[in-house]
Amino acid sequence: MNDPAAAPSPPSDIEQQFELGRRAQLAGRLDEAITRYRAVLKRAPEHGGALNNLGVALKVLNRFAPAVACYHRALAAKPDDVGLLTNLGNALRGLGRFEEAEAALERALALSPDSVDALNNLSLTRKGARRFHEAIEGLTEVIRRRPDDAEAHLDLALALLQIGELERGFREYEWRWRTKELPSRGFTQPVWDGTPLDGKTILLHAEQGFGDALQFVRYVPLVAARGGRVVLECLGGLEKLMQSVEGLTMIVTKGAALPPFDVQAPLLSLPHLFGTTLATIPAPARYVSAPSDFVQRFRTRLRAPPGMLKIGVVWAGKPSHKNDHNRSAGFAHFVDLLGYGGARWYSLQVGPRAADISAFDCQGLIDDLAPELDDFATTAAAIENLDLVITVDTSVAHLAGALGKPIWLMLAFGGEWRYPEGREDSPWYPSMRLFQQARFGDWDGVFRRVRQALETRRGTGST
Repeated sequence: MNDPAAAPSPPSDIEQQFELGRRAQLAGRLDEAITRYRAVLKRAPEHGGALNNLGVALKVLNRFAPAVACYHRALAAKPDDVGLLTNLGNALRGLGRFEEAEAALERALALSPDSVDALNNLSLTRKGARRFHEAIEGLTEVIRRRPDDAEAHLDLALALLQIGELERGFREYEWRWRTKELPSRGFTQPVWDGTPLDGKTILLHAEQGFGDALQFVRYVPLVAARGGRVVLECLGGLEKLMQSVEGLTMIVTKGAALPPFDVQAPLLSLPHLFGTTLATIPAPARYVSAPSDFVQRFRTRLRAPPGMLKIGVVWAGKPSHKNDHNRSAGFAHFVDLLGYGGARWYSLQVGPRAADISAFDCQGLIDDLAPELDDFATTAAAIENLDLVITVDTSVAHLAGALGKPIWLMLAFGGEWRYPEGREDSPWYPSMRLFQQARFGDWDGVFRRVRQALETRRGTGST
């Protein structure tokens, strides 16, 4: 007969709740996981597993402050836990508390010198603090230890691009296809190697967002010059605008049936295929244009007295972008700008955030164009009739730059890999001026500089 005393004890209700939370988290059901971990902590406030896992779930949702609190609570019981210290460093990085993040990650490395994860996250913290050369050194070491770490290669690419090392950076950027976020399209046709096409048909295909397509469609004429037929697959909403791009044979909306083709290349691989450096970026004054009848319609619609600027603004990007919480300034910061009397203001913001105008009681201070902006061609037509666009880092910035219109781009502290560090101009867009945060989260400083720049332009608007 079995001894009842030897039988394993059934898990407690607390541990059952924790396990259900862990399974939900692994399945991506973060809200359920968070609810279950909180239920555990209500009954067992110092439950280390629940504190750590709750912190991880909160961090994924960009709720960095409570994540930090979770890790600190867990570390009180296990101060030398390398995993907790690494997680704490990551959450602190999300808050822009780079010195504290670095201290936590350096302690993790001191406790476990062979921890590649700690080294990787320390490198990302230094990248976030704009110490790019140190980040590159650390990520290079991570790759030496884990040569097939696609995420580390991609992070290295972004750091290299941000200091202007484009040739090496775009070469490393090819690793993006081995990450989970960007699976291969599975085409049987070979990837184009950049050699002459000799009459072959090449498919250039969309892979990420609208801004990516607008930035890199500039390479189409160079591809066409290699002697082939160029088919462009683009995201819906770009088709009419892309008809103005020189060198295209056909445009196909992503998701529609593709015509026969011989070779293919992702749009963002073209800089690598052409060996692009800072000195060789193809940067014409403009390379797209809006349909002339659309432009004429807005010419009548957008009028201003002589000497008064017509300025379009965008304050928020795509909410699903993983860095949107940093890169979108929000409408509140723009309200003070609307008091500038030397301009007529027009909103180019589309989507749910267009409602911010009424939420902040600013109807009458800014003309909301959102109901008239059906696609990128109509937005381009509106921009063609403006003197200036002021925007956070969104697709509209790329659209205005591609149109050659004056564009003031406001960047978060960490910047963006498309805009090399330490510059106030853009090598990609001759008409662009950059206004970057001097400190993490300091939009107030950015808007002060924008207001000062506006004052210098007073009286220079179109007639």
